[in-house]
Amino acid sequence: MKLKHLALAVIVLMLIPALTPQAHANAAKAAGASLFLPTTGQAMNGQIGNTKTKLMAVAEVGLVTTTAILGGVVGGPIIWVALGPLIANHAWSATDAYVNAKNGQSPVVEQQVMDAQRALELSRQRRFDREETYQSSLRDRINQAALTAR
Repeated sequence: MKLKHLALAVIVLMLIPALTPQAHANAAKAAGASLFLPTTGQAMNGQIGNTKTKLMAVAEVGLVTTTAILGGVVGGPIIWVALGPLIANHAWSATDAYVNAKNGQSPVVEQQVMDAQRALELSRQRRFDREETYQSSLRDRINQAALTAR
C-alpha cells in the first residue's frame, strides 16, 4: 500500500512541469529531477562542478551504501539511521535545484545558449549564401545557353 502511495507521489511530481507555466517549468523540472536523483537538477542548472553539488553526490553514494548495509545486516528500525539523512539529501538537492533554477540560469548555461544561437545563425547565413550562389550560377548557365543557341 505504501509503495502505491510512493509511486503516485513520484508520478505527480513528474507531471508538475507539464502543468506549470513556462517560467516555473524549468525550476519544477530541475527540482523533480533532483528529488528523484540528487545532483541531476544541479546539472540541469549548469552547476555540476560546484563544491555543493559534489558534496550532495558524495553524501548520496555514502548514504545509499550505509542504508543497504544497515538494511541487509541489521534491518528493523535502525535502517532509519541512514534512511532519514538520505531523504534529507534528496530534499536538499531538490530545494537547491528549484531555487537556483528560479533565480535564473548560470553564466555557463547562458554562454552555451548564446554559442548555439551564433552557430545556428552562421549556419543559416552559409545556407543562404550557397543558395544565392547556386541561383546565380544557374542564371549564368541559362544565359550562356541562350547566347550559344542563337
